[in-house]
Amino acid sequence: MDLSGQIKEIVETHLEDDSLYVVKVEVKAGRRMKVLIILDGDEGVTIEAVTKISRSVGHEIDERDLIKDEYNFEVTSAGVGEPLELHRQYNKNVGRKVTITRGNETKFTGELKAVTDEEVTIDAEIKEKGKKKVEIKEMIIPFSDIKSTVVEVSF
Repeated sequence: MDLSGQIKEIVETHLEDDSLYVVKVEVKAGRRMKVLIILDGDEGVTIEAVTKISRSVGHEIDERDLIKDEYNFEVTSAGVGEPLELHRQYNKNVGRKVTITRGNETKFTGELKAVTDEEVTIDAEIKEKGKKKVEIKEMIIPFSDIKSTVVEVSF
């Protein structure tokens, strides 16, 4: 198993709450290796949870001597504007406004209405050229055709 897989397993053993999950573990080699762990949760992630996991996982990585040289280590929650990575994140964001970029680079923005194992349904905001009125059109987009999905921030 590669280093990122080993670290992911360590993180998962330190998740005390079933609503928290690992989105991604990135290990980047370089002059100084960088380890980045991104967490998310069905109800969000608290700073306390990030701090606790950071300390316990960092300690276990050092105890196991998984990384021989000095390294940078960061644990963070999935950020605003970051693409959704996991199916579980889509479920969490039903009812929110998203921008979906398809494989052919076309983009659609609208409310995420439903998520299945194979596809998402959004009420896309379609604006015809030269017209001010926005039309809402229900679109079903297969996951296989989604390049990225970003939750839009609304104030």
